[in-house]
Amino acid sequence: MRHLLLLDTSSLTYRAFFALPASITDDAGRPVNAVRGYLDMTARLIVDHEPDAVHHVFDADWRPAARVAAYPGYKSERAPDPDGLPAQFPLLREVLLTFGQECIEAPGWEADDAIAALCAQVDAPDQVDVVTGDRDLIQLVRDPVVRVLYTLRGVSQLRIFDAAAVREHYAVPPERYVDFAILRGDPSDGLPGVPGVGEKTAQQLVARYATLDELLADADAQTPRLAERLHAAADYVAAMRQVVPLRRDVELVRTVGDRDDAAVDGLAADHNLDGPTGRLRAAIDGMHGRPQVAKR
Repeated sequence: MRHLLLLDTSSLTYRAFFALPASITDDAGRPVNAVRGYLDMTARLIVDHEPDAVHHVFDADWRPAARVAAYPGYKSERAPDPDGLPAQFPLLREVLLTFGQECIEAPGWEADDAIAALCAQVDAPDQVDVVTGDRDLIQLVRDPVVRVLYTLRGVSQLRIFDAAAVREHYAVPPERYVDFAILRGDPSDGLPGVPGVGEKTAQQLVARYATLDELLADADAQTPRLAERLHAAADYVAAMRQVVPLRRDVELVRTVGDRDDAAVDGLAADHNLDGPTGRLRAAIDGMHGRPQVAKR
């Protein structure tokens, strides 16, 4: 039995950037706050959760063409990455590969889709913990194989979602989370949801109908206002079925570096990363020194 840790690297790096001041730079004046924060997050997660392996999953395209084709508003109003962040991703990848870590992406797709494809490849008795600040990944929860560790305060405070926790928090089972999200919407992704359908109404409708098709077919049984809105939203719901579900069939590109401690030390010296690389080295060495048995 193996315990795998899948890190939503793009999401976590973004959060690290805002958690630490951009005034943290290397000797050349380049910001390294996001890299420092991500390395420390990884070290903390390894120590706290004792995985057998860690995979770092990057966005290849944060706004995939297929989702935009289905719904042009997808992430259309999201602000561009702040100055100082984009240039840190190549450095982060270089440091991780020099540590001998595995970096994964799905060409043309988001990290979420790559993570979905990875989770689809895992079955019991192996176990996967997905660490993310993106609630879209809650749809991947699958007992007893896949949990989502949702960031509340860095990685020091995580909400652990197994199937029971999803039901408790969202009042829907994980296998119906997509339907719930389609009805409710997600403003952070530019998805308005069905007008007039908030979280509670979405929960009630998911509980009452086994599928969205059944709900739409029975729209006239709702209140007149809700019936009108469901009829008007039929095209939107159809588009969301191409947008909200994560893709489990995407091609994965996996890159594993050769560990080179001297190169790590060189990168650390050049980019003001001595502390975080030291802590990550200790965590990785401890992980490799443990028996390959999952601990939960």
